Amino acid sequence: MKITLARHSGFCMGVRNAILRIVHEINSSDDELYVYGPLIHNPQTIDVLRGRGMRAVDSLDNISGKKIAIRTHGIPVGENRILKDCAAEVINLTCPRVAKVQSIIKKHSSQGSHTIITGDRNHAEVVGLMSYATHGVTVISDTNDVGSIPPADAYLVVSQTTFDRALFKKIVARIQEAFPRATVFDTICDSTRYRQEDVIQGIMSGNDTLVVIGGRNSANTKRLAQIGRDNSIKTFQVETEQELNQEDFKDSQSVLVTAGTSTPGWIINNVLEKLFYINFKKNNIMVKAVTVFLEFIVRTNLLAAGAAFFVTLLTLAYIGETIPYLLPIISFLFVFSMYSINNYFEKDLLKLVSPYKYEIYQKFGVPFLFVSIAFMGLSIYFASGFNPTTAALVAGSYLLGLLYSTNPVKTVVKKINQGLIRKIYNSKIVACFGWIIMTVLVPMTATTPSLPALISLSAFIFVFVYLRTALLDLIAFQGDLILGKETLPVLFGTRSVTLISVIISLLGMMIYGAITASMELWPFLLLLVNTAYFLSLMYIIKRLNYFISLKYELLVDFNFILLIAFYFFMR
Repeated sequence: MKITLARHSGFCMGVRNAILRIVHEINSSDDELYVYGPLIHNPQTIDVLRGRGMRAVDSLDNISGKKIAIRTHGIPVGENRILKDCAAEVINLTCPRVAKVQSIIKKHSSQGSHTIITGDRNHAEVVGLMSYATHGVTVISDTNDVGSIPPADAYLVVSQTTFDRALFKKIVARIQEAFPRATVFDTICDSTRYRQEDVIQGIMSGNDTLVVIGGRNSANTKRLAQIGRDNSIKTFQVETEQELNQEDFKDSQSVLVTAGTSTPGWIINNVLEKLFYINFKKNNIMVKAVTVFLEFIVRTNLLAAGAAFFVTLLTLAYIGETIPYLLPIISFLFVFSMYSINNYFEKDLLKLVSPYKYEIYQKFGVPFLFVSIAFMGLSIYFASGFNPTTAALVAGSYLLGLLYSTNPVKTVVKKINQGLIRKIYNSKIVACFGWIIMTVLVPMTATTPSLPALISLSAFIFVFVYLRTALLDLIAFQGDLILGKETLPVLFGTRSVTLISVIISLLGMMIYGAITASMELWPFLLLLVNTAYFLSLMYIIKRLNYFISLKYELLVDFNFILLIAFYFFMR
């Protein structure tokens, strides 16, 4: 089953700007934030923002002294005046496209034109537009309504920005037959037009199934689904991935996925991932088994822990030590334990942005927690067999890791006004140092210390772990933004993170390459391929808006497999 995501899907410019502003207000101020009416027509996004402190009000009673945001659909002129007179602060989130239609109506109505609006009479945007038509207004939803237009000296024709383009053209043709001198403005938003064209072209190119993602009350989402039904292809309009069933796609060969202008990225990703699952379940048992296995070891961080095992072996080989596997086992236990504990405490976030990972930790989270605690004690016991310094390093790393992961510490950091401290904490740079301590410093304290080797390998591991973190954060960016997670891309922007990543990588590769060459450890220069792989993947991911998350997480962690392969090559 081929799965294709329509080129234009998800947040339009107006919704994206509104969400960014709302998230900024929530992050930067402790004042209560109210939105007059529904901000956008996506209940999942509204629920998340409500959980973060945004409140909706349906009337203008008791708004005195409150910070009020105007929804993206705009509001009537009279209500706008009341807000400005009574509210402490008004944040106008009206979509610029809607505001442009308002100004067109205002101008032509003041010149005596009767306004004709093509759209849904009860839609919030249309209700607001009507208030700007001071010289009479008629709302038309179908060609049959043209007869209801009253006599007037001049006519202005505009449209609800999310109206059906094909229907708009039919209505305009009928109006121009009746009133040849009517002034017509095509005010349907480009985002709406592009989405509708994507669906039509997708149907013409042979897709036999259409999946439309968006709120049930979203006008543009309903129209996308209607295009599919009108063209007699199998069509599903869903709000989340939970509404998709494997049985519905048993005869599907080519699925086109699109999303309304209010649909957030994390929901699109989840739907794509559900379709990916449905697709691979159609395959033979071997493909299914391999996919399930890969997902499990990636999302439980067993693969990451296995990589830590082999990185420690590489460290020992780098300094010329050949000792039993106890030190690599300590690294394995540490990485598995810390990632498992951190995921367990972030389980509620996983429920929204990674439902399949959430299911794993819902089933195995408590056992993983107990196993992690046991692993902590076991690895400290193993480390104590070398020397007190090694044991203290391992125990101290666990203590810092636990403090970093637990909710009380996160709450304290969130209340700290120093932005730099919060950014350092949320950037997950601590994870880079955790890896360096366990895979480089601990082996050296237990065996042969070497300052050049310590600097060289620390540079390599820092770059490796930093790039992995940055890539996973880029994949989860849209969900993290709305959920309020202060990750690298959320804090600095995706473009800045890419630039920072290139600079850090170049510096790290220069340090590692120069020291490794000076020590004449030529085979170890092959590890620079790992950095190049991550940078190439970052270039690809940076250009994408939506992802089948598991697919790209597998591609990210494929670098672990490359690293393990290099160990066996260099033995």
